[in-house]
Amino acid sequence: MAKSPRVYLLILACWLAILVPAVPAMAHVVSAAAGAAWYLGALTTASALFITYFWLNGTKDIVYTLYFHLVQRPRPVEVPRRAGGGEPRVVLVYCTCDDFSGESLLRSMAQRYGNYEVVILDDSKKPESLAEVDAFAERYGVRVVRRADRAGFKAGNLNNYLRTAEYDYFVILDSDEIVPADYISRSLDYFAHYGNAGIVQANHSATRNRNDFMRTFAIGVDSHWIAYQSVKDRHGFLSLLGHGAMVSRECYHAAGGFPSVVAEDLCFSIAARDAGYYTVFAPDIRCEEEFPVSYHAFKKRHSKWTQGNMEFIKRYSGTILSSRMTWYEKLDIVLFTYSLPLTALFSLYVAIHVIALPALGYTVTYPVWMLVPTIAFLLAPLLNDVLFHFRRMPKIALLSYLLHSVVLYGSMFFVSLRSSVTSAFGGSVFLVTPKSSGRVTLREAFGATRAEIAFGIALAGVSLLLTHSVLPVALIVVPALLCVFLARKHNTVSPRTARAELPAAVVAPARSAAEERAQLAELARERASQERSPAVA
Repeated sequence: MAKSPRVYLLILACWLAILVPAVPAMAHVVSAAAGAAWYLGALTTASALFITYFWLNGTKDIVYTLYFHLVQRPRPVEVPRRAGGGEPRVVLVYCTCDDFSGESLLRSMAQRYGNYEVVILDDSKKPESLAEVDAFAERYGVRVVRRADRAGFKAGNLNNYLRTAEYDYFVILDSDEIVPADYISRSLDYFAHYGNAGIVQANHSATRNRNDFMRTFAIGVDSHWIAYQSVKDRHGFLSLLGHGAMVSRECYHAAGGFPSVVAEDLCFSIAARDAGYYTVFAPDIRCEEEFPVSYHAFKKRHSKWTQGNMEFIKRYSGTILSSRMTWYEKLDIVLFTYSLPLTALFSLYVAIHVIALPALGYTVTYPVWMLVPTIAFLLAPLLNDVLFHFRRMPKIALLSYLLHSVVLYGSMFFVSLRSSVTSAFGGSVFLVTPKSSGRVTLREAFGATRAEIAFGIALAGVSLLLTHSVLPVALIVVPALLCVFLARKHNTVSPRTARAELPAAVVAPARSAAEERAQLAELARERASQERSPAVA
């Protein structure tokens, strides 16, 4: 598989075109501050470095999005069907830890392929979860593998089985994963087409959106996977993304198995790349996953990702520098992986401009034109959603989704900060994302989000006291105060979103959140029509 630096050359060129005119202004600010006091020079230097990095990361988001939609675009898949070659032995490894979904696994087991088996890797602790897995295994003749120590998170669970098992390829299934019936055969087509492929990562959409929280945000999965992974596949570093991926036995052993870290998928992919194996994206193999079932579940997943990425920064930064990857693959890893934990760095930027400099009686003034790229880069993560869904959904619905997204991801600032600091000075913890959630009262919602609300109020108070305005921190404070409403959004479960409305035996799996909504609407119309029709005696 051949990759090209074209996208990152564009990113660097655009970034420098914006940065170079700003350098004299930033240099003047730093020089003037250093002339007043050395500590003012240090603070303004840190501020200028943050702006430089923030603009680079924002340029990446915009160029990635525009390159996919204007240049690369979804194209007919070039990977042909295999011509014979027999049926390699494939094992579907289903990982669960008190979150077993028999329906998901049963649908994934319906493969149009002969030589495969299914193994449940069960790290569950709850008696009811263990009993549920055992009942399923007995009914469908599936093997269950358990271990005594549960060391090494998900990586340890996988390694416990894979290091001694017999197979040619294995497929990683998370508990909510549903792979299509031709998943195995089509993935093998990719291995046959790309001789240096060690991992084939399938595309994903979020389906089974059974409440308003899931239904509101699931469409972001549809747009993100196809755009970002398609560009990474050709012009960046594509990683195994934890589930819906097939790995060859040779690649697994060459990489030394999965490292016992929270971000085991990323670290394994880097080891595989150094061993000469690439991760290949298969856009036409569309699997189903579930968006987090509630705001609480989303926070836990976000915290796990942040801790995993911070652990990665601590343990693998040196590995990246010395690896065999190209310079643009390394830069791709840095810009994508470092972004979540570097919320702590953004906190430092806020502290400098909202607390430190005002408290010292010093004011920093940048040219007004620098606000334009800064605001553009703040909004850059929304650009892909806008371009992808603009013609696919009503404009009011799209605007509602974008505003909800600003609140959702903006409210993660405190979670990111706390997780980054905890992981930086301690250990990272593999948090299992809850797959179910009970009804939350308003009082319970306030209790569950009290840390975010308190942080927002405190930050607003400090900003108002020292700068006489809350505008400098509005994009942090407003989402923090509004997150209490998101904490109750999953309470609304309507017939249009209930999973029971889509029996697997009757309705084919949806290929996207949008398609699922269309299926549900059609089913609702049919039922309404039947209810209006008089009964036939």
